[in-house]
Amino acid sequence: MNIEREAFHQLELAKQITEREYYSPSKAKESEYTRRLKEFRKKNPHWRRKRPPHRKLSHTKAMKCFEKCVRVQAKKERNTFRRRARLLKAAKDLGLSAFIKREEISQLVLEQKDSQQGNSFQLLSAADRIAMETPVIHWLLPGLIPAQDLTIIGGRPKVGKTRFAVAVAAAVLNGTSVLDLPAPSTQKPVILCSDDQADGDTCEMLSTLNLWEHSALSWSRHFRLNESDLDNLLDSIKANPGALVIIDSLRSISRCLRHGENDPEIGATLYDLKQAVTDAGGTLLLVHHCNKSNDLVGVEALSGHNAIAGAANGVLTMHYLEEKNGQPNKQAPQRRLVREARSGDGFDLVIDRDGPAGFKRVSDVGEWKQQQEEASNREKLTTLQQEVLTAVGTGEWMTRRDVCEAVGIEWTERGRTPECQRITRALQRLVQINVVESQRAGLESTFRFIASRENTKTVMTVMPPSHTNGFHGITQNDDSDDSDDKATPMSSVASVASNDVMTPESLQTQEGIVVITDSPVVEPAKKPKHRTQLAIDLKAA
Repeated sequence: MNIEREAFHQLELAKQITEREYYSPSKAKESEYTRRLKEFRKKNPHWRRKRPPHRKLSHTKAMKCFEKCVRVQAKKERNTFRRRARLLKAAKDLGLSAFIKREEISQLVLEQKDSQQGNSFQLLSAADRIAMETPVIHWLLPGLIPAQDLTIIGGRPKVGKTRFAVAVAAAVLNGTSVLDLPAPSTQKPVILCSDDQADGDTCEMLSTLNLWEHSALSWSRHFRLNESDLDNLLDSIKANPGALVIIDSLRSISRCLRHGENDPEIGATLYDLKQAVTDAGGTLLLVHHCNKSNDLVGVEALSGHNAIAGAANGVLTMHYLEEKNGQPNKQAPQRRLVREARSGDGFDLVIDRDGPAGFKRVSDVGEWKQQQEEASNREKLTTLQQEVLTAVGTGEWMTRRDVCEAVGIEWTERGRTPECQRITRALQRLVQINVVESQRAGLESTFRFIASRENTKTVMTVMPPSHTNGFHGITQNDDSDDSDDKATPMSSVASVASNDVMTPESLQTQEGIVVITDSPVVEPAKKPKHRTQLAIDLKAA
């Protein structure tokens, strides 16, 4: 009570101080009020001025106040730990701890960050779109890495994701192409943080691509998701404008965090890292691990919470190719590379090592599987089937008779002998496994080896039957009741190389059907007459 009475007298004394003494014109000379107040606080260090009690807000006003706190903290506070602690204390002070969970706070922070980055509904009229500058996608590596955004490279341990990231760094530093994609227009510096592997492995990868002594490459052995390391990284980006920042890996740099990759808070952490790097003018390439499941590719293969993939513009996942039993083939040097992204087109490729550390494109996964299936089918061919495949390997259309003569089997009894039937079954097997293609030409089937399925177009070709020996006339001895020689509609399909030039003269009409033939033009075979009609014609003659 005596302390409060003395404080009251001090305040009464302050009323007697003139206004001139409150604000001294000289900074070195303090006012009389300030001097006396300091002396009073020295004598009474435990005295605090009583404040009026806080007025309890209604639930609606408390929620609005908390939403404002979330908006301010998401904008100003970059440190995830301090931001979460402040928001938890704000929820407690407002009496909302029983109604708001920690996961919901992280969700609110992510929503506010999306809103602050412009990822919210905003209606643009035609006049607004005309007045604004036309948005374009800026690429660091065209078709692969968009500039000033986050791209994730995922893969199982030891699959080669870090080596591929180093190959991307070489393309950015040297301005070269990667995976047959367009080369970048300008060269950019690279900042590499290899926290997930030993220094010797990093040196070996960089030296193989002649990057160890590259002047535009900056390297850090370690990196952690804390404020001091992030500040140092941002200073390095400002010193290297437009740099590509490669961090290996997310699981390694987040060891200092309380939450893991399976928690929703990891999404807010990635958004903060992405925003900090892009605001500084850099592009972020993050290496991450994938699940052990063999049937998942792309975004679904990434390990951890779905917010990890949501924070990135594009996701590149690298996988082992599968063996016949469905297990990963770890001995093969080829890898499967899948891209899913908002910017640019996705792809599903088979890539191979190009030299000690580079990569090259082999083919699409669909083409690769088809080639592997054809190779497997060819290994299962019998000796006779191999001989028949060699005979039709010239690329010319051949009849059964031509194939029999090429193999050395005599064509007798219109191909009804056991040897000729074996040739027929061998041809049917080759057609079944898509090694040889077949079509009907008049009354006879013709066969041709499929050299390549690339750049083909579908046309219809007419070939002479085998029993005419290249002539289009038929004799009375022809047996049209042969099971293999039944006439079919002239709509059989063949594949012809796309570089074949089709001319207007190659269009011919037969019974209302347009037939496209190669050059030189081969006249279509005349439709054979039935035996009854032949008998009538002979009697009339």
